Amino acid sequence: MSISSGKKKRSYSFVYKMYRRIRYVRYKRRIQSEKVRELKLAALLEEKEVRRKLSEFKKQDKLQQRIKLKAEKDQSRRYKADLWVEIKEQKKQVKYEIQKLSAEIKEKEHLHNKIERKQRRRLLRHYMKIQIRNLTHLPGSVNASNIRRLFKSIYNAIVQVKAFLIISLNSAVLFVLSYMTLFLIGQAVTVLTASFFDYPTIVYYYEVYFIISPEDWYHDSVKTVFSAGPLVNLVIGFSFLIIYNSIRENTGSFKLFFLWGYLHAVNMLFGAMLVGTLFDTGFGHVISWMYIMDTGRVLYSIISIFILVLAGLLATRPFLISANSYYNYMGRKSRTFFISAQVLMPYILGNAFLIAIRLPRFIYYDTFIVVTLILSITPIIMACRAYPELYFEEEAKRFRFAWLHALILILVVLFFRGVLETGIRFGG
Repeated sequence: MSISSGKKKRSYSFVYKMYRRIRYVRYKRRIQSEKVRELKLAALLEEKEVRRKLSEFKKQDKLQQRIKLKAEKDQSRRYKADLWVEIKEQKKQVKYEIQKLSAEIKEKEHLHNKIERKQRRRLLRHYMKIQIRNLTHLPGSVNASNIRRLFKSIYNAIVQVKAFLIISLNSAVLFVLSYMTLFLIGQAVTVLTASFFDYPTIVYYYEVYFIISPEDWYHDSVKTVFSAGPLVNLVIGFSFLIIYNSIRENTGSFKLFFLWGYLHAVNMLFGAMLVGTLFDTGFGHVISWMYIMDTGRVLYSIISIFILVLAGLLATRPFLISANSYYNYMGRKSRTFFISAQVLMPYILGNAFLIAIRLPRFIYYDTFIVVTLILSITPIIMACRAYPELYFEEEAKRFRFAWLHALILILVVLFFRGVLETGIRFGG
């Protein structure tokens, strides 16, 4: 009997087998989980390595970018420095060329002035020789014809001066008279409007004094009282323009009263609007109580300037037609002379007279309103030469001073200063 056959085969129970199987399965699973864990750990280590390499790559890339940017900045700095040096050299070169050219120009100017002085001295010597020669021939040249021509030229100059003075004075008298008329009408309308609100007033030659407390003013009363006079004057001014157009063919000089009245009326509204926003008085109270902001005030000022200029343009031809009081023909050459005498000089003399009759008081508001009339006078002076030649009646014309108009103006001024000096009270 052999040894192997002598051993008996060990047999296990079913429970033990199951236990051994379960332990084997658990062992296999542990082995497998360890392998999975090792694989995950390896993958994690590999990912960390990749991230580390990527971070190092980014650092290297940033470093390279920084080095490249620094190199570019250094290159740009060197380029700018070289360019600045080149510009300095060019400036020096240009400055040298300018100095050289300036020296040449000065030298040429000096030479030219030297030649010009020589020519001037030569011409002066020649002129002196001619004058001496004429002086020696003077006794022989004196005759009745030359004397008559000399006196004729002196007479023509005197006639021109006389015509200028008469035209200017007549127009200035009507300038002041029309202003005084509209001014007194405006004061009267203001007093009448104030009476509708039971405001007692005292009218002086320099202002209308309201005998009320500041608390008695309100929106409607301010806008009505301070705007009524300029608005009524504007209506009267357009009526004056219509009247002038209907009588412009007459040769009398009083028609100029209506033409100046038209300009004064337009100026008493829009000039007052322009000046009132500046001094915050008169018509400026209306604008203030309408709560108009600065932008609106500027817009009103621009509109006022435009209308004043337009009024002057509309009055240019009527002023030219008013020359029929003195001339039979109005050509292009004589227009500057006539407009200066009929428009510009009366404006200057009239303003000076209005300031004088208000002394010792200087009324800024009323004075500056009349001064703004220059916005209408300027277009007349500039546009007068654009009209064609004018022919009037062939009857003989004479330059006469209008004594009647001057007498009326004196009476108005006496009333203005004599009666209104102490004031006239209305209401209360």
